Amino acid sequence: MPKPKIFTYEKKVPFRDAFLFIIVCEGTNREPDYFRFFDGMSSRVKVIPVVSAIGSAPRLLIDVAAAKVQELEASDETDRLWFIIDTDRWREQLHEIRQECEQHRHWKVAQSNPCFEVWLYFHAKAQLPLLPNINQCSNWKPHLPSVIQGGFNPDFHPIAIETAIINAKAAYEATGYFPDPGSTQLWELGEELLPLIKKELDQLKHRFPAPILIG
Repeated sequence: MPKPKIFTYEKKVPFRDAFLFIIVCEGTNREPDYFRFFDGMSSRVKVIPVVSAIGSAPRLLIDVAAAKVQELEASDETDRLWFIIDTDRWREQLHEIRQECEQHRHWKVAQSNPCFEVWLYFHAKAQLPLLPNINQCSNWKPHLPSVIQGGFNPDFHPIAIETAIINAKAAYEATGYFPDPGSTQLWELGEELLPLIKKELDQLKHRFPAPILIG
């Protein structure tokens, strides 16, 4: 869906010393579409969603991440890399990806249980939904349009990222480093990205203060 004209903004050319914010996505559509909203919003950061062409298993995403870091000549000291991972498919391999992140200063994991739709839900709601099986992604996907009018639109709903950070953080529960069902670690990524885009995000919200989120 094309971006509504009221939400069109001129993308800024990043400074030479801008942060690289590399987002390695398990999903091929919803996750990269979401993060593309923020690319070009600020000249301080270049947001780069990365989709794997070789598969979505965590051990394959590690190879994809390493190749992208090399391609972009990203700095392990300053640039950021996040893996966006669901819990529903790769529970055992998730340990491998976290062990790899321990070898890099700014490599991190943002895991959702069961899926990325949990993070999208928190853009509109603070309390967990009364779903029959909250740990099944198949129940989250059809539920989103009932709380976000028309479903989540990556062309303008990400403007509510601050609300999502607050809601997801307040609702977060985990067992070890695994989020419990209905929880997501995307708020941690949001807190790292937000200071780099906040000025421009506030300006955008001031221009367009009322995106319709609640159906």
